[in-house]
Amino acid sequence: MSTSTSAFKRLAASTLALAALISPGLAHSQPNSAGSLTFGPGNTLFVGDTFGDRIFAFDLSDVLSDQSGYPLGRAETFEGRAIVADLKAELGAKVSAPASQIAINDVTVHSGTGQIFVSASRGLGPDALPILATVDDGALRVLDLARLPSTVHMLETPVADGSLEFGQLTRSYAITDIDYFDGEIFVAGVSGESFNSTLRRVPFPFGSASETETQIEIWHAVHGQWETRAPIIAQTIAILDGVETLVAVYACTPLVRIPLSDLRDGAEVRGEMIGELGYGNSPIDLVPFTNAFDGAPNILVTHTHRSANQIALADIASADPMPVEVPMNFGPDGLVGQPVPLSGAQHLAMINDSWAVIVRPDPENPDVLQLRSLLAPFFFDRTEHMVEMNWPGAPDPYGYRNFPPLDL
Repeated sequence: MSTSTSAFKRLAASTLALAALISPGLAHSQPNSAGSLTFGPGNTLFVGDTFGDRIFAFDLSDVLSDQSGYPLGRAETFEGRAIVADLKAELGAKVSAPASQIAINDVTVHSGTGQIFVSASRGLGPDALPILATVDDGALRVLDLARLPSTVHMLETPVADGSLEFGQLTRSYAITDIDYFDGEIFVAGVSGESFNSTLRRVPFPFGSASETETQIEIWHAVHGQWETRAPIIAQTIAILDGVETLVAVYACTPLVRIPLSDLRDGAEVRGEMIGELGYGNSPIDLVPFTNAFDGAPNILVTHTHRSANQIALADIASADPMPVEVPMNFGPDGLVGQPVPLSGAQHLAMINDSWAVIVRPDPENPDVLQLRSLLAPFFFDRTEHMVEMNWPGAPDPYGYRNFPPLDL
C-alpha cells in the first residue's frame, strides 16, 4: 500500500468518527450564494453564503477523491500546467450559461486528498445562482448543493441592503473570509452596525454554543485615521511566540495582528497595525504556507494592483507596531516582506508545500481565466516569460534543456 493511499484511508476513518459526531444535525438545503471557502475538520467544507447571511458546513465524505497522482508540473524546470484552460467557459458549459455570466468567487484545496474546489456564481449580482465545483483528475464537476448533507449557521446580525459610494453592494461584504481554528470558525465581514467591521466567532459543530461578535478598529496609515467600517478582507490564525493570534489584512491595505484573547463578545478592539502594503490596491487572499526550503511558516498576501507579499510568521511575531496618530503614510512601509510576482492572481490556495493552484488570466488571452498549478515558494512559472535563455542556441546555465518537453 502506498503512503498516500494509507494516509487517505486514515483520513477516511477519522472522517467517519467526525460524521458520527455531527450527523444528527445534517440536512439538505441550498445556499443563496457561494463565496468564501475553507476546510474544517475531516471532510467539512465551510461555504460563506454572503447573500443569505449564513455559513454552510457541507459534509463532502461522498465527494472527495485522492488526487495525489495527478501531475501538477515539473519543479526542476519551474513549469506548472493549466489544470482547467478556460475556467469560466467550462463552468458555464456545465450550467448552461456563457462565460460572461460566470464569476469565480474563491478556491480552496482539501489537504488530505489534494482535491481542488471552486466557488462561483451563475449570473452577476445578488440574484446570481451559487456554484460549487471540484476538479477530478483535471476535469471539472459541478456539485448538486441541494443533495450535499449540511449544517447551517445564520449570522445573528445580518447586513441590510444598501450600496457604497460607487455602487458596490454592502451585502457582498457580509462575509469576506472564513477560517477554522480549534473548534471555531472565524468569520470576517461587516455587520451593518455603526461600528461596522466585525469578526464573528462561531463554535463548530453549529448549535453547540452561541456566536460571539467583536468590532475591530484599525489605524489606516494611508488615510491617517482610525477606521471602523471597511472590513478584514483576508485572514489566518497563527501561533506567534506561543500566542494564538489573528493575522489579517484590510481593504487598502493595513497588515494587522490581534491576539485571539482580545476577540471577546461585544468588545471593541483596536488591531495592531504592523505593515502598510501600499495604497491604491486591495488584498485578495492571505495564504499560509511552509517554505519547503527552510521549513519556516510564512503567509502570502495577494493583491489586485500590486505584486504579492511573502512574509515569515517569525517576522510578524517580532515586528514593531507602526506609529499611529501620525500624518498619512502611503506605504509600502513597516513589515512588507518579500515581493512575489503574482499581480495577476485572482485567487490562490496551496495544494501542498511544493505546489499552489491559482486562478489567473491566460497570458496570451486576458479574457480567459485559467485554473493553473504554480510552483512554491517562488510562485513563478518559467513558461510565461521570454528571456535570453529561451532563444535557440542561447546559453543554458541551469540545464533546463537536459529535460524533454513537458507533456502532461
